[in-house]
Amino acid sequence: MQFAPENNFVSKITQLGLFDFRAFLNIGMLLAESEKAKRVRSLILDIIISTINEKAGGGTKYINWRDRDFLPAAIQEENYRKNLTSPINDYVDGHPTYKYAAITDMIYKAIFHENARQYRELLKLEPKDNVKATMYAEVLRVISSFENGVGSAIRDRSFKLSRKISLQEVQDLITAQAESPAMSPFLYDARQKMASLDLGLRDVYHDGIAGYLRALSPEEFERFIGTDSIDLEKLLDNEENKHVLERLKK
Repeated sequence: MQFAPENNFVSKITQLGLFDFRAFLNIGMLLAESEKAKRVRSLILDIIISTINEKAGGGTKYINWRDRDFLPAAIQEENYRKNLTSPINDYVDGHPTYKYAAITDMIYKAIFHENARQYRELLKLEPKDNVKATMYAEVLRVISSFENGVGSAIRDRSFKLSRKISLQEVQDLITAQAESPAMSPFLYDARQKMASLDLGLRDVYHDGIAGYLRALSPEEFERFIGTDSIDLEKLLDNEENKHVLERLKK
């Protein structure tokens, strides 16, 4: 209606096509690397962030909750976390409050090349927000595996030395695990998911893992804002789910 009277187009504006969300994403990914392609992808990202904000109730902090795999992964991580906290308590020397935070930062740094404080700043989290409550299912599973391995290594090293071990010795164990060939593909996947999903869904850029960035597929957007996603209100209707999510937020 606005441009119908325009006479300077090669063909009438009414002949332009309308694209649905999936088709629009496909166009952005199929375009070659050019200035026009960059402008289109930038526009796509703006539209996506706006859509996500609207569907997620005004923010993207907990957009990861819309993935149906998130809750099982969160419960699994919560259980595996005990396999780390117990060895820290029993076999690591140092002040109880400080050593837990220090080792958690060591693990985050090993996996994501940034500590919990840096992650909080990037996502603009409040002090009361639980960092893991904002993470994607695949990332939580890798953290579970990593923490489980570190907890076991702490216990074994303490038994071998017949004493509590220092934070520096824990750091050595974490470094060894991060460099393990067995962990390499899982760490690669976690870094790629964190870097790509946060940029695509939250407009958050992780400098430390920027080398793992890739374009998101339409299927990945469907997981969080499309037909495959879970409505947050429906998720919270279940009392058991509500209790788990409340614990995560704390």
